[in-house]
Amino acid sequence: MVKLVLIGPPGAGKGTQAERLVRDYGLMHISTGDLLREAIKAETPLGREAKAAVDGGTLVPDEVVIGLVEERLSDKKPAQGFILDGFPRTVAQAEALERLLYSLDKPLDHVIIFDIAIDSLDERIAKRAEQTRAVGAQERSDDNAEVLKKRLEEFSRATAALSPFYEHRRLLRRVDASAGIDDVAAQIGSLLGRAIKVRC
Repeated sequence: MVKLVLIGPPGAGKGTQAERLVRDYGLMHISTGDLLREAIKAETPLGREAKAAVDGGTLVPDEVVIGLVEERLSDKKPAQGFILDGFPRTVAQAEALERLLYSLDKPLDHVIIFDIAIDSLDERIAKRAEQTRAVGAQERSDDNAEVLKKRLEEFSRATAALSPFYEHRRLLRRVDASAGIDDVAAQIGSLLGRAIKVRC
């Protein structure tokens, strides 16, 4: 079983690469963004707290995200491992996740950081919003320019300490997320090496 964390700013391509890992390696994708959107849609107590933060462009409180992640890990039993996408974002979350995973006997194997320039992110987010409007779907509130700017600023501040945290544990890996989708996938595959076997 392989346990991964994907970390990167909004629009870095974590979700796209997570989908490929699910398809090619048989891992379970746990996206905190999806968990939060599901909770918000269901109007659960955690969902209402999350909505207030997302609409205001601030990070969702740790206890909300941790609670949702713990529920998902407890509800489902991944056959070949799992990917955590967008979590943790702070050292406090990383410590809480570490405690949780050790209690479940599922410590992390790799933490992959998606490195990408802010200019590239602006372009990607604008394109995503345009595609969403083109198909008549509801635009994500976090694709709004002002909300995005605030999220990027908070992301940079909050995650600055994660690199040394995971470097100390020898779990940190980096990919150039400004490359094309296939190139980023190849980088991740190279980092994982033979840790997991591609399903035929």
